[in-house]
Amino acid sequence: MIKLFIRRPVFTTMLVMLLVVFGVTSYPSLGIDLYPDIDFPIVTVRITYTGASPEEMEGLITKPVEDAVSSVSGIKTLSSTSREGISETIIEFELGTNAKMAANDVREKVAGVRRRLPDEIDEPVVQRYDITAQSIMTYSLASETRERGEIRKIAENVVKDELQRIEGVAEVNVYGSGNREIHVYVDPVKLEAYNVPLQSLYEIINSSNYNTPGGRVKSNGNEITVRTLGKYKSVEDIGKIVVSLQQGRVIRLSDVATVVDGWAEERVHARTLGIPSVLVSIQKQSGTNTVNVSERVKKEIERLQQILPADVKVSIVRDSSVYIRDNVDDVNMSLIFGSLLAVLITYLFIRDWRATVIAGISIPTSIIATFFLMKVQGFTLNNMSLLALSLAVGILIDDAIVIVENIVRHIEEGSTPLEAAGNGTNEIALAVFAATLSLLAVFVPVGSMGEIIGQFFKQFGLTVAFAIAFSMFVAFTMVPTMSAYWLKPIDRTSVPTNRFARGVKVVLDKWQYWFEVMSKGYVDLLRWCLKRPKQILTISALTLLINLMLVPFIGFEFQPTYDSGEFSIALSAPAGTSIDKMKELVAPIEKEVLAIPELQSAFLMLGSGRMPPYKASMGIKLTPSTERRRTMTQITDELRTKVRNSTGLKIGIQISQMSGRGDARPLQVALRGPDLTVLTGYVQTLAEQMKQIPGTADVDYSSEQYEPEIIVRLDPVRAGEVGMEPTSAGKMIQLAFLGLDTKNQYTAGDKDYLIKVRMPEYLRRDINDVANMRISSKTGVFVRLGDVADVTLSSGPTQIDREDRQRQIIVYSNAVGVSVGDLVQKVQAMIPGLNMPLGYSHKFVGQAKMMAESFSEISKALGLAVILIYMVLAAQFESYIHPLTIMLSLPFAFIGALLGLLMGGHTINTMSLIGIILLMGLVTKTSILLVDHTIQLREEGVPIVEALIQSGSVRLRPILMTTLSTILGMLPLALGIGAGAELRQSMAVAVVGGLITSSLLTLVVVPLAYYMIDRFQVGMRNKKMTKIHAE
Repeated sequence: MIKLFIRRPVFTTMLVMLLVVFGVTSYPSLGIDLYPDIDFPIVTVRITYTGASPEEMEGLITKPVEDAVSSVSGIKTLSSTSREGISETIIEFELGTNAKMAANDVREKVAGVRRRLPDEIDEPVVQRYDITAQSIMTYSLASETRERGEIRKIAENVVKDELQRIEGVAEVNVYGSGNREIHVYVDPVKLEAYNVPLQSLYEIINSSNYNTPGGRVKSNGNEITVRTLGKYKSVEDIGKIVVSLQQGRVIRLSDVATVVDGWAEERVHARTLGIPSVLVSIQKQSGTNTVNVSERVKKEIERLQQILPADVKVSIVRDSSVYIRDNVDDVNMSLIFGSLLAVLITYLFIRDWRATVIAGISIPTSIIATFFLMKVQGFTLNNMSLLALSLAVGILIDDAIVIVENIVRHIEEGSTPLEAAGNGTNEIALAVFAATLSLLAVFVPVGSMGEIIGQFFKQFGLTVAFAIAFSMFVAFTMVPTMSAYWLKPIDRTSVPTNRFARGVKVVLDKWQYWFEVMSKGYVDLLRWCLKRPKQILTISALTLLINLMLVPFIGFEFQPTYDSGEFSIALSAPAGTSIDKMKELVAPIEKEVLAIPELQSAFLMLGSGRMPPYKASMGIKLTPSTERRRTMTQITDELRTKVRNSTGLKIGIQISQMSGRGDARPLQVALRGPDLTVLTGYVQTLAEQMKQIPGTADVDYSSEQYEPEIIVRLDPVRAGEVGMEPTSAGKMIQLAFLGLDTKNQYTAGDKDYLIKVRMPEYLRRDINDVANMRISSKTGVFVRLGDVADVTLSSGPTQIDREDRQRQIIVYSNAVGVSVGDLVQKVQAMIPGLNMPLGYSHKFVGQAKMMAESFSEISKALGLAVILIYMVLAAQFESYIHPLTIMLSLPFAFIGALLGLLMGGHTINTMSLIGIILLMGLVTKTSILLVDHTIQLREEGVPIVEALIQSGSVRLRPILMTTLSTILGMLPLALGIGAGAELRQSMAVAVVGGLITSSLLTLVVVPLAYYMIDRFQVGMRNKKMTKIHAE
């Protein structure tokens, strides 16, 4: 087959170019994103019931929903959160479950239980969790002259409407201030004076403001439509509603209430760089290109700034596309730089620029061709796939190097280029094929891992596998073909006339001299070691054991924290803190943030759609890492120290990077049990103990146990005497203090605005206002609420978390200066000391859980990779024993990997573990070259010792070339330069460190192991023959 490619150079060139053309045309259509497009099998059910307490939400809504959906097949975990007015149930299915089908099953179950839920709830919202359909940009609108309500109106009516029309934008959310709202403030004194019950007033307003179709009439052959018009034309029309007729006197709404055209009650407050503002968050559609969508949004914002009022300033406070673009650019630079270094080392060894070009051409062709299969598989250019291409740079040239080096060696021995191309390639083809298969045997298991980690690394493993497969194809087709027609014998003794060429020759001669010195030294060392193999192997094994003892000093974590330049601060005040008080409490924290020298932008948000006003968050964006001296970790550590003693607030600095849903702090332990009071006691004890562990920071837990409440309990006897029913009393209390929106809305232009009915704010201040409220009974008598009910102060939980239909509270902590794995072990040791009774348990969740699951999957992938490598080697050498010779070198890869991680200050994490798996394939590749040539020499009758020494001498150059090209190809990643480099660095450090030590040890250990096993086999055969002759 190889000779066919050599005989038909045009055919071979066109075949390779076909793959390149497919790759070039596929590249522009590849999406660009931060993470792979993952289909999480997670479905959420969200139900709102305005005003209901967390306990009511749990009992009336959450539990019935859990009971209903629990019968859906394939559920992995069932969790829920009940807050004031909000119930959210999260169903996580087993990986591989069709998320769309699962969502449909959940919808059916929720629809079936709907009749058991309160009538007043909003309709349940069932949707799939989509990691790619996320907020990608946030803009701020601020003005020094306008009220924020007016700014919100501009954001809603102009900015939001225009942005939602952009291709790729899924949703636009506006935060800060309230929407325009029509308030109907009822006067309870006037209601009683006119004998108008509050509930009746609400129903009258509810039944107004309608246009009703009346059919048609026929006149003189024409049809005329009849319509009854009742819609309000102005806000004044609302006050003209007739609410009662008393002795011929018309009582209008304006007689018993005040109608105000205003803004909704402020439950969310936003500031940008300390200035009150309105925030506009843009969410992209699933599967769309983040960079392209953000570019379209920016262009539209530039256009809108021309038509918005001059005093409204629009500024960008968050843009995830910038980091993604920088990340892609930096990886591209690493690709180019790594490729050049790999090609340079090839030239230094071969000393032939033609051979170097032939070998180097495999890098761009393999990478470009890989784009085609990435497109076919639906992959995107993201952290994982780009990391794969970066790591592959030094590997892709290996096959070509080995073949070209062997062809050059044949030419140097006197063969013609045409003969050398065919014979040299055929001679080493099986070894190259087996070495490539051993690498594929490593990456395919990585791309096939289970759990979420498998979804993230699927594109990584398969992208490398694609590139390596293409590089092997190029090595067996284009490389021998170009070598046959383009390589020429080189006269090493000639002196170039060009000054630059002479300088290059001096460098190459020096390099060749030192290589020959090293080669001779290696042969002498190998000959010396072969005389004492047992001692050398024993020393090597002890070295490995000593290095394995370093593992506890390295530390464990899920993934490295990279300097994205973005972090957030979660702030929480005591439950019940008003939004005005919250503004005062967060002001010092905001001041410290604004004083950060490297600050680019920052926004503050008090409350949100799901959080009460006493919870706030700050989003901080720093200047690019290339423009600042301090890292993001150093900045957050200093900020944490400055705000540590802030009074009245719990503060947590969070770096959310691939943390999934919920809190971003890496250490999370959930305590579970039936009684919240008892559970809270254990949680508080554990939290205090965790604060004493060195390295923990921002320790907090998911639920403040108590929030102040005013409890109204109707006395059946007293209420019955005046004809007061509990249900009607409850609805009137809800209407007075919470307020209810009417079913109809006020229409202005093409916008609809809510009409809310309730008592004015000055009658909704404290418990006395509740007790003094005058409510009407069935008999029409108005009574004081406190006369027929007990009105008392109490408290209740602010949030109730559940998992697997059991209550739980989660304790969170950041890890500062220590690994998460170390903290997990220390917290695990504290749990027995809590002495929790039967029915109470604990479980690590969040990143700690993901770390345990990921390490388990990586261990399985490592085991499978070792098995597949053995199978490949056994098939190649037609032996069950010889593969063990090669695989004895695999553990020695750990020595350099662990030393590299320890010296570089890195941890054992998902990235470094994947790097160690990669090492298995690379070390095997080196060993195959040695053993394959040794077997060839043995078959020619060369004695075992001489065969090993000759193989070492002949294969030293290609082994060093491939090893150094791989190391130099990964060097830019190992140095940790560029955006997101920290994420890639630990993997590259593990690979580079492992290659350095394993290659040196492999050159000695593998020949010694081969020698010992061969002697053992010979001894067994001799013993068997002696036994046969004796018989």
